[in-house]
Amino acid sequence: MPFVETYTYPQTRKRTSDSYVKFSPDHRVVLRMLDNQAKLIWKHWIPEANAGRGMMANCPNTASVRECPIEKSLVGLAKDDPKVIERRAKKRYVVNVLDRTPYTVCSSCNENTPKGKNCNNCQAALKGSQDYAPLNRVKLLESGPQLFATNLMQVEKLQKEDFPDNEITDYDIVFMTSGTGRERKIAATPQPPSDLEADALLDKETGEEQKRFDLDLLSEPSSIEEIELMLSGATIDEINAARGIA
Repeated sequence: MPFVETYTYPQTRKRTSDSYVKFSPDHRVVLRMLDNQAKLIWKHWIPEANAGRGMMANCPNTASVRECPIEKSLVGLAKDDPKVIERRAKKRYVVNVLDRTPYTVCSSCNENTPKGKNCNNCQAALKGSQDYAPLNRVKLLESGPQLFATNLMQVEKLQKEDFPDNEITDYDIVFMTSGTGRERKIAATPQPPSDLEADALLDKETGEEQKRFDLDLLSEPSSIEEIELMLSGATIDEINAARGIA
């Protein structure tokens, strides 16, 4: 699946939460993988960051360099220490996807909303006669090993048995969510291989091919200065300013 270009470094840094896939027990999510392989990133959750709202940072430690201030603060603590459990770096996987979840325009608030019993925006009941179409927006799917190393690997294995000549980028995957928080479970079901519509990858407003996210930029280690700013409660704007991004 060719792309004209990827987002620039400032655009990647300033991505919003709307750039990520969100799972909900209220509706199914349909995705088409746009990368054959996901990128592994080790991330820290820093609750003090962004004025106490919290945010994640890529661990700067490497096989040869151990300079992460968070990891240094955990040295000598037991593995089951609450501070270690909360702050240690955890595996995250990220991949570009095309969000093909069926969407419609709510007749009550005139906003886009995924297919379900109620509108996501105003909670009005959706009529069964409403027309739905794939959202077809490039987003990021980021999650831990359970979704990627278990669910998606199993999906790929099963598909290879029935369609040995196809890759994971050749078919849609339907995700159904049950529960929330620690009780949340996500089931992934592959669909038969199919070609995307001719305009599926085009921006609906500009008509140009949508950009994807540069996974190498996303996996770039956070600087020590950036992590220290996060630990002091700095906002996203302050952190971006420190990296020269207006």
